[in-house]
Amino acid sequence: MKKIDETMSIYKILTEYPFLLKTFKQHGMRKFENSEILEKLGPLLKLKTALSMVSVNQDAFIELLNQTVSDNEEKRDFTLADSPERQKELTMLALLPCGMKMPFNRALDDFSDDYSKQMDNVIHSLVEGNVNHEMSYYAYMDSVTSIEELPDIIISSDINSFYHRPFQENFLSKDYFLNLNPSPMNPDLENIDFADPRDQFTMISANLLVLVTIDELMEGDSRPRSWEDILKEEYKNKVIMRGQNGFFCNGVLIPFYQMYGMEGIKKLAASMYTGLHPSQMVKMIDSKKDDVAPMYIMPYFFTKKIQNKSRVTITMPTEGAIVSPVQMLVKKSGAERVKEITDFLCGKEFGEISAKALFPTTNPEVENKLEDVESLYWVGWDFLMNTDVGQLKKNISEVFNKQFTITGGVF
Repeated sequence: MKKIDETMSIYKILTEYPFLLKTFKQHGMRKFENSEILEKLGPLLKLKTALSMVSVNQDAFIELLNQTVSDNEEKRDFTLADSPERQKELTMLALLPCGMKMPFNRALDDFSDDYSKQMDNVIHSLVEGNVNHEMSYYAYMDSVTSIEELPDIIISSDINSFYHRPFQENFLSKDYFLNLNPSPMNPDLENIDFADPRDQFTMISANLLVLVTIDELMEGDSRPRSWEDILKEEYKNKVIMRGQNGFFCNGVLIPFYQMYGMEGIKKLAASMYTGLHPSQMVKMIDSKKDDVAPMYIMPYFFTKKIQNKSRVTITMPTEGAIVSPVQMLVKKSGAERVKEITDFLCGKEFGEISAKALFPTTNPEVENKLEDVESLYWVGWDFLMNTDVGQLKKNISEVFNKQFTITGGVF
């Protein structure tokens, strides 16, 4: 582990080690639990400056931070990418969209404190970003056949290997899991039939994908109004979406395939310039350079990070903002053991945290922050249950990458 020192920014420390927020709060720095303060002030504020403002001994505090990190890494002495088979040691595994990870960790840390006191027990959990595991953990899951190999709770994102044929046949068809969604769920998601009709997945939230254009870089008066519009030949090599090293986001590709078939996938590949992480897209947009791509498919959460919104248009395409699901699997055999944890994850308090972070919740008691979102596009359960999703992904990837290379896309 890299040692924390006085020159590191508050944002860097709490982004890399969100569990340290508790320590900051205990020493008079509660303001950093406010995400807006952390994101605006945190990158500019060095640890030594923050400590001088609250009269905390610098050397002792830094030693405490490093010891807390060391203790935490001892408890979590494996990474999922390196040792996916050790997931069975966990009570809960959570693979989350980037924008959801930090608020989730904060909420979990606070809940865990109360849980440990009341239950005289600890939650053995591992929370990681979903984006890192498409080629590691999810590939591994295609080979798992025993329910004993899984944690009691798995939270995951996107249309991943839990929708593949092997997992359906080995697990979903045998009713191993318990659906804890309320009925009806929050109307924003009830209206798109988001609930799993098989009662296996508990749908937690959604990562919404929208379109951003840099207006001054769009030629003429052309403005895409729909997802279909960006497939036009005039937009060749002008779009960026999440991707890296030949992998592109299935949360985008699968809905595009459903809407426009494999021909639509070819056209989307031709429109694509490159793949980036959404945070890199925001930096590119805010760079104000005139040699960057003019169009971006990105999570709704990240559109709020764009500094100068006057030069961009955030479009909710006529087909709807694409819904990339955040779902939970709860083993029936462990349901009683983890009831307090799942009650929290499905409850109003966590629902409000999710909604505030712009990940709409399924909890019906919470008002989602969707004032700018006119409609949602969800591929639907009929498609997911009646399609060999794993094989379809391979077919789409082959077609997409071939066309992407032919038309000059940049890996």
